[in-house]
Amino acid sequence: MKKILKFILLISFFGCEKHLEIIPDYKFPSELATSNLDSLESITNGIFNQLQSGNLLGGGLIANSELLADNWDSGPYSDFSLNQLRTRDMNSYNGEASGLWNDGYRAINMCNIVLNYLPNFENENIQKVEKLRSECLFIRAVCHFEMLRMFAQPAGFNENNSHLGIPIRFEMGSATEGQSTPRSSVAQVYEFIIQDLENSIQYLPSDRLARVSKWAAMSYLAKINFQKHDYEQALYWCNEVIQSNEFSLNSSVEEIYNLSGWSYSNESIFQIINITEDNSNGKIVGRLKSTSVLYNQKFDSIINSIDDNRKSELYTFFGVPYLKKYSNGAMNVTIIRLSELYLTRAECKVRIGGYSDSEIRNDYNILIERANGAIDNNTSGFQNLINKISLERNIELGFEGDRFHDQKRKKQKFNTNLGVYDWNSPKLIYPIPQQEIDQNPNMIQNEGY
Repeated sequence: MKKILKFILLISFFGCEKHLEIIPDYKFPSELATSNLDSLESITNGIFNQLQSGNLLGGGLIANSELLADNWDSGPYSDFSLNQLRTRDMNSYNGEASGLWNDGYRAINMCNIVLNYLPNFENENIQKVEKLRSECLFIRAVCHFEMLRMFAQPAGFNENNSHLGIPIRFEMGSATEGQSTPRSSVAQVYEFIIQDLENSIQYLPSDRLARVSKWAAMSYLAKINFQKHDYEQALYWCNEVIQSNEFSLNSSVEEIYNLSGWSYSNESIFQIINITEDNSNGKIVGRLKSTSVLYNQKFDSIINSIDDNRKSELYTFFGVPYLKKYSNGAMNVTIIRLSELYLTRAECKVRIGGYSDSEIRNDYNILIERANGAIDNNTSGFQNLINKISLERNIELGFEGDRFHDQKRKKQKFNTNLGVYDWNSPKLIYPIPQQEIDQNPNMIQNEGY
């Protein structure tokens, strides 16, 4: 993200947390900042910088999702907000919740600014305009989706997903002006997110090494439709990416965790680049480093059941439970990779029906085989296959922020050392920050706060 340094005035205006303190009431950009296409490109570079925030895709979402789930039992934190997450006893002043809300909507607002001014330059360089537009649509969709999952009950909470989601923001605003948007329903937010992503695909590059490719948008569409129980659409987008043959599994299970800087692997679909100037992985490496993770009894039993390289390379050290995934302090943060799509496709096939047991097993056997394990030739039947895929998902994607949302999707309980929590417990949803409640007369707080 070095290009952002060329536009210091813009950064100071938007208050990116890595460089300056956040200005509480950032305003619309100056006329100079939006007067040419190069300036809009600089703003877009700044949006990617914002996306790296520890509260967004820099690692906080992953680490906090794991803290709220049930794969590990953390000890008390000296940090007030993290301890509230650990005990599932948050209040509306929680810093993790307000950090996500503020940084997420800041990125969204920056996208809206670029999208507002881009039409002025279509006759100048339509290719660049379309590229910037598609990148902003992608980021706006991703931010809405990730925030929706933390601030609202999941899809399936009621029959038509009419329960409260988050505000949809698609116009320019500031921290206190033009942001009195009420909360839309979960169904409406999903519809908006999917539309943005589908619109972005047309002009995103096919080059899988681009900072955002069309394959990344398609993979997010698979993830999003899977989360909202639209398994046919999720399967469609999984097939689009997998059958493109643009990606292949890495030869080793640990390679994805050793990527740093502008390095890509065959399996990487979308990642947050970490370079020295950014140091954008602090929250995930700091909170999920090996010494801070103590597996609970449930995950200990999962480790004991693993009979392949994932046990030794990812979860143990000389046979002792030890999380190795985040040992590389310089690592990039992988958001979506090919192995997730194989697991998603396998479950979609089970739930849709019409696929043979062997076709379904092939989608997770390829991961077992990569890890030098004995492939599964026997599992059959709806529930047995669902259970097997869930187990493989927890092994393959363990401590990557997946289990929290997957348990909610399947409407299953969380068994923690502090008690058992239902999938729809209001204690597992972030509170709307008190600052938003105070400033937005149309805002409705979540249950329990």
